[in-house]
Amino acid sequence: MHKGYAHNWRIVRVFGKQHYLLISLVAMLVLLPLLTAEDSSRFWLSAMLTIILVAGPLSIATRRIGFYIALVLGAMATINSWFGNALGSSPLKMIGNIATVSVFLLMAVQIFRVYLFSRDDITGETLIAAINAYICIGITYAFAYSFLLTINPEAFSFPTADPVNFNTCVYLSFVTMTTLGYGDITPVSEFGMILTWTEALTGQLFIALTVARIVGIMVAKESS
Repeated sequence: MHKGYAHNWRIVRVFGKQHYLLISLVAMLVLLPLLTAEDSSRFWLSAMLTIILVAGPLSIATRRIGFYIALVLGAMATINSWFGNALGSSPLKMIGNIATVSVFLLMAVQIFRVYLFSRDDITGETLIAAINAYICIGITYAFAYSFLLTINPEAFSFPTADPVNFNTCVYLSFVTMTTLGYGDITPVSEFGMILTWTEALTGQLFIALTVARIVGIMVAKESS
C-alpha cells in the first residue's frame, strides 16, 4: 500500500490494503437485499458496515489528520449503525447520520487523492483503489438519500407504496451515478433534486478524471 503515516503499524499493513476494502464493499452490496429484508435482523447490516468502517480508515492511513478524522467519523457511524434506531429522531441520530455520510465521502476523496493523484505509476492496487473510491461515492449518496427520507419521506416519488429501505437508496444512488435514468424513482423536493444532479455530475467527473490520470501516467512512462 501507499507508504505514509501509520504504515509501520501491523494492523495497517495487514488489513489496510485496498483489496480488503473492496471485498467488504462488494460483499455488502451483493448481500444487501438479504441484509435489509423484513425478516432479517439489522445485526448483519450493522456487522457489514462495521467491517467496512474498520477497513476504510486503515486503507487511507497515509496522513495523520486524514487517518484520525476517518477513525473518529467511522466510530460515530459504527455506533449509529448499531444503536441509531433506539435514538429515534434525536439530534444524536442526526449527528450519526451525518457522520456516516461524511466518512464514506472522506474515504472516497482520500483514496482518489492518494492512489490516483499522488502516484506516478499504475499498479493493481491503484485500479482497485479507483473502484473503491467509485463505490464509496455511491454509498455516500445512498446514505444521503436515506438521511433525507428520514427528514422528508416525500422527497422522492416511488413507483409503489412499499416501505423504502436502504437497498432502495443504494439502487437509486448507483442508477443516478451511472446516469442510467430509469425514471422509476424521481426527486420531487429541492434537496432531492440537488442530490441527484450532483451525484450524476460527480460520477461522470470521476470517470473522466480517472481515465485522464491513468492515460497521462502511461503516456509519461512511455515517453521517459
